[in-house]
Amino acid sequence: MSSRLHFSAFALLVFITIFSAIAQAATPVARLFDKPVTEQQLSPSPKALTDMARGMGVSKEMALATMRHTRLAEMIVEAVLKDYAKEQGITAAPALIDRFKKQFAGQTEAGKNLQQIAEEQVWYWQIDKALYEQYQGVVIFSQRNPQFPVSAYLKLLKAYEQRGQFEIIDKRYKAIFWRGFEPPYSFEIPPDQVDFSAPWWADSDVIN
Repeated sequence: MSSRLHFSAFALLVFITIFSAIAQAATPVARLFDKPVTEQQLSPSPKALTDMARGMGVSKEMALATMRHTRLAEMIVEAVLKDYAKEQGITAAPALIDRFKKQFAGQTEAGKNLQQIAEEQVWYWQIDKALYEQYQGVVIFSQRNPQFPVSAYLKLLKAYEQRGQFEIIDKRYKAIFWRGFEPPYSFEIPPDQVDFSAPWWADSDVIN
C-alpha cells in the first residue's frame, strides 16, 4: 500500500513539474505589435539546442537561455525595422543589389540565394543610413556590421516601446535586451570617420 502511495505521489510531482513547465513556456514574455511572444516560440529544436551547446561548450540550459534571448531580440528588431522601413518608404535599391552581387559572386555558401542575401543586406544598410541621418549618435564597429548606428537603434526602439508597439513583460528578457543597445559601447567609431555615403562594398557613384 505504501509503495502505491509513494508511486502516486511521485507521479503527481512529475505531472505538476511537466504542467508547470508547459504553462511557463506558454506564458507571454513579450508582446510585439499586439501579438504575444512565448518562450515556446523562442525555443530551438532539440537538435539545434544540442548542436549549439556543443559548439559553445556550455550546458543545454545555458545554450537555451542564450538562444531564447537572441531570438527575442531578432524578432523585435526585425519587426520594428520592417515597420520603420514601411513608414519611410525604404526598399532595397536595385543598383546596390547589383553591386553587392558582383562583389560577392561565387562567395556564397551552398544552398544560399545570392539575390536574397543581396536584397537583405542592401535593405538593412539603407535603414542604417536613414536611422543615422535621423538620430545621429554613436556608431560602432561589429563583425556583422562595420558601421552599426547603435544609438539610433536605441532611440528608435525606445520610441516604439513608448508607443506601445512592443513590450517586454519578463524582467529577465527586458534587462538583457536593452543591454545590447545601451552604453557603455565598445569599438566606437570617431564621428568624423562615420560615412554612410555608400556601403563599404560599393563605390559612392553607384548610389548617386
